[in-house]
Amino acid sequence: MGGENMNKLIKRGTMLLVLLHPLLALANDTFFSPTAKNMTGDWGGVRTDLRHHGYDFTLEYSSMTATNVSGGYDRDKTVRYSDQYILGVDLDLEKIFGIREGEFRASVNNRNGRDLTQDRLQDPRAPVIGSGVQSNYGRGQTWHATQFWFKKSWWDKKLDLKVGLMPPGEDFDNSGCFFQNLSLCGSLAGHGSGVWYNTPIGQWGSRVKYSPAPAFYVQAGAFQYNPNYATRHGSFELDGTGHLGYMYLVELGYLPTLGAAKLPGVWKIGGWYNTADANDVLDDDNGDPYVLTRQAARRHGGRYGGYLYVGQQITRSGSHRQNGLSLFGHLAMNDKDTATMDYQIQAGAIYKGPFAGRPQDFISFGVSKMHANDRVARRAQLLNQMRGIDDYDNPLYVPVRKAEYAAELHYSLRITPWLAVRPNLQLLAHPGGSEEIKDAWVVGNQVTIKF
Repeated sequence: MGGENMNKLIKRGTMLLVLLHPLLALANDTFFSPTAKNMTGDWGGVRTDLRHHGYDFTLEYSSMTATNVSGGYDRDKTVRYSDQYILGVDLDLEKIFGIREGEFRASVNNRNGRDLTQDRLQDPRAPVIGSGVQSNYGRGQTWHATQFWFKKSWWDKKLDLKVGLMPPGEDFDNSGCFFQNLSLCGSLAGHGSGVWYNTPIGQWGSRVKYSPAPAFYVQAGAFQYNPNYATRHGSFELDGTGHLGYMYLVELGYLPTLGAAKLPGVWKIGGWYNTADANDVLDDDNGDPYVLTRQAARRHGGRYGGYLYVGQQITRSGSHRQNGLSLFGHLAMNDKDTATMDYQIQAGAIYKGPFAGRPQDFISFGVSKMHANDRVARRAQLLNQMRGIDDYDNPLYVPVRKAEYAAELHYSLRITPWLAVRPNLQLLAHPGGSEEIKDAWVVGNQVTIKF
């Protein structure tokens, strides 16, 4: 890291400690207490009292570093650092206002830093399709309004309605994030569709969920589609400026508990439709390649896609029910008319509590394939033929994308309830789907702190 970046990091850390000093002074428990849930402790009992009255505050910091060991488009080795801060509040409206089963949540997200994938691993002529070795980078290094929603449940939580500002991936195709590589983190439908936003981008909308039995649910959602919220200048223009259409989603879920040990699982299938107009990736209105006819691309009246996720714990170890081996598989598909990536598939394993004395640790391995739309590859081939270029090193050559692969192995070490460290080894093969780029090996580390 350069001297300027290091100075910025030191200044940020110093400012943060200054801001936290009053809270640290109030804390009764030791700063590095092995039992404290938050780094700043209980604020002399104030935090617990607030929570009992329905007010729960969040301040979380997460950093990711990545170093290219070998391979990639630019083999000049370097280190890149990115971080994000999450500041939020969760209100129990039943305790505060007497609204039974009512909840309100608001949060903002700030991202900073630089990205190794962008700076070293990918060919700028063909950016990565759905992966990135620092998943907390992107969507503009700025503040974002992420959540501002109200939720109300009825009939012993069989029915609940959620309304406000939220990322669609918060509720739909949500499989969590156990990995630093973006292709293995969060909703797959948000990686290649171009219109589905994951955290930290909120969209105005609503979601209704019905669970006729504990093991089954169905949910549907409707959101504004506003790409302006994903930009630096539009992050807080929450009046609808830039609204282009609507996003409709539906999901069916099954929550099995297998065997005598009742091992939990999550199985889900869903689909989405976006009403905004979109360009065809290859053809004009006559069905001919527009790079040859020099006509405008065909306009489609919408986009669509679907997903399937299966996650299942298959063994149990120790006294903690959630500890043991879990397997997962995930597939997301996008329509071939408009998407750069027509499908992504991932699979992996997570073992929680690998050692008797480390019940909060886990070790994970995941692999992911991101397949470039064949019609996008055909467009690149036609452009190169038209220009008479077949040399990859020619600056005017358009890389012909095929498939991009990613893999990650990591160990997540829970040092205290509020501090986790996750060293990892990643492989990014054919970044951007370009087979001419040597496979990149990356060593990374993630640190998460709950203040």
